[in-house]
Amino acid sequence: MKTIAICNHKGGVGKTAASMALAEGLNAKGYRTLLVDLDQQTNATRQAGAKIEDAVTVYDLLTSFEYTAAAGIQHYEHGDIIPGDTLVADAEVEMSKLDTPLTMLADALECVEGNYDYCVIDCPPSLGIVTRNAIVAADDVIVVVVPDTASVDGFGKVYQACEAIRKNKRLNPDVIISGILINTYDARGRLERSLDEQLPEVAENADTKVFETRIRKCVSVRQAQSAHISLWDYDPECTAAEDFKAFIDEYLNQEEN
Repeated sequence: MKTIAICNHKGGVGKTAASMALAEGLNAKGYRTLLVDLDQQTNATRQAGAKIEDAVTVYDLLTSFEYTAAAGIQHYEHGDIIPGDTLVADAEVEMSKLDTPLTMLADALECVEGNYDYCVIDCPPSLGIVTRNAIVAADDVIVVVVPDTASVDGFGKVYQACEAIRKNKRLNPDVIISGILINTYDARGRLERSLDEQLPEVAENADTKVFETRIRKCVSVRQAQSAHISLWDYDPECTAAEDFKAFIDEYLNQEEN
């Protein structure tokens, strides 16, 4: 199972949309895929129609040794999901009391390693213990940015967090940032042109790359989230759906090479 963490220190960059599109798109290609919703806003969980009440959620996996990932998995039309929980906002206090606070998610996922081809983790917009759990569990980190300075600065913070985890052999010395994905892109925008000029050097300095595929700005993404419907069901022909398909192909081709 290859585990991919979708991150940025900044909120509002479209991590959840990218996480769901990647997980559901891989599932549509025939890959066995698990989506893990670590974001306390639980948007991915609600969009998938998964239960939170009376269910095992990521909060349980992060704060207790009693549960494994298998206990939390729910099936929906586009794959499997471990639901998020608003309680994740308070999880770090509980996790700080544990002996192994940074490996809780990795340990919980170990039992389903052979059941899936891919696990996609939707991270919260922070770099606390919860997001660092995702990085420790991940093989790849994909950083989603939008055309603004704050989200690019957020990439730098994710890079620093990954470096700190890589240096600790007991955590995850092999995790890599496989690339930067530009979201809500408008080729006519001044900020977009600036991003196209500056970001490749930022990526190179971090020993990664900018994915060639840009996810164009598209109102259907927000509308699908508001309606709690998969983008693939809401508007499968929209520009964002088209771009996410191209991105998935680019990511898979990168793996093969």
